[in-house]
Amino acid sequence: MAEMQIAVETEQQPEQPGAPDVLVGVAGSVSSDDFRIRAEQIAAELRSGTGALRIVFACPGPLPEPPPASGESDGPPPTTVVSYQPPPSGAEFWSDVSANQRAVLALAAEINARACIVLGSDLAALQAQPIRLLTYAVLERQCALAMPLYPAGKYDGLINTGILSPLHRALYGKRVRFPVTYDFAASGAMCAHLARSEPRPESSHNGLLWPVAVAATQSPQSSIGQVHLDVHHQVVTAGLDLSAVLGQLAGSLFHEMEMDAAHWQRVRGSQAAPAWGSPPADEPGGEPIDPQPMLDSFLLGSKNLDEVWRLVLPPNTLLELRRLTRLAPDQFHMPDELWAGIVYDFALAWRLRTISRVHLLGALTPLYLGWVASYVREVAGLTRAAAEQRVELLARAWEMKKPYLLSRWRWPDRFNP
Repeated sequence: MAEMQIAVETEQQPEQPGAPDVLVGVAGSVSSDDFRIRAEQIAAELRSGTGALRIVFACPGPLPEPPPASGESDGPPPTTVVSYQPPPSGAEFWSDVSANQRAVLALAAEINARACIVLGSDLAALQAQPIRLLTYAVLERQCALAMPLYPAGKYDGLINTGILSPLHRALYGKRVRFPVTYDFAASGAMCAHLARSEPRPESSHNGLLWPVAVAATQSPQSSIGQVHLDVHHQVVTAGLDLSAVLGQLAGSLFHEMEMDAAHWQRVRGSQAAPAWGSPPADEPGGEPIDPQPMLDSFLLGSKNLDEVWRLVLPPNTLLELRRLTRLAPDQFHMPDELWAGIVYDFALAWRLRTISRVHLLGALTPLYLGWVASYVREVAGLTRAAAEQRVELLARAWEMKKPYLLSRWRWPDRFNP
């Protein structure tokens, strides 16, 4: 990647009128004192370049008073830090993230920034190199949207690996590894679309922002890129129930499917998204995970939720699931095509309101854990790079299974059990 040099807009530069080039905003509550200190440190790193880009930093207000000027004129001027009003907190963990992301994007659109970089509230990505990479993708490579490629271990983010990423790819035809994320960048024009993407209020799972879906539906030709970010977010999971987390994430994506059906039914195949930056060095991967507890949850669900699954899944799928329950633990394997079809069937049941949506998503959890048990056993001996190749095969299977989704979506009665 070409080296990109960035200069930083400051509060004492009236000779640089007009809108900023980049707004860097943190989507979530942070200490304004800590944020200002970090912003000034990053500004010092970026200021050493020879470019002329003007960058403004934004965090939820109120802001502390900037330190008093020392009277010295030789040092760098103070960094521009502005505030925005965060929306009221919601009841679900990711809804707050998405609401704050929209607030940052709305601020960028209001001040006519050429690009907006949205970062997570743990400040893990508030570093000079991620800002350089995201800015490069949007301003130099003309991406309407730049998404992250995190150095995730093979056991990290399995809801994303097993549902969100392959389903999003099959629907919208964009090979984006992390479709719902803490960090991303958007062009000025795309900021306005993303900020206005408030979904319908009648759904209880509609608060999430899916940038790739918005970009794909607003303009199918939108350029979407990815950048390798050496960032590890600290995801707070204490006290969070798996069913609630899975329900919010999958339910939100099912809601997007319903809203965007006219678009994704015309999409065939997928396109690779160009990537910039350096991927992490390959390594064996995380500590081994015992799949037996997940398998036990799947087997228990097959006994307790059989009547619910009968309302959602076609007979052939139910037969395959019964066959899986009879396998020895060391032989347990859920085929990719079966798993993709199960999620597609649940998406259709979400649309048709076959049963209560809360109960529907709860009934998906044991099936998801069955897939996890199969996946972690399969990738246990693989390096991280080999596991990523396995993820690619999974995503292709979802694409190959999409005609099944189209048939069920258009003619649901034909497949009723």
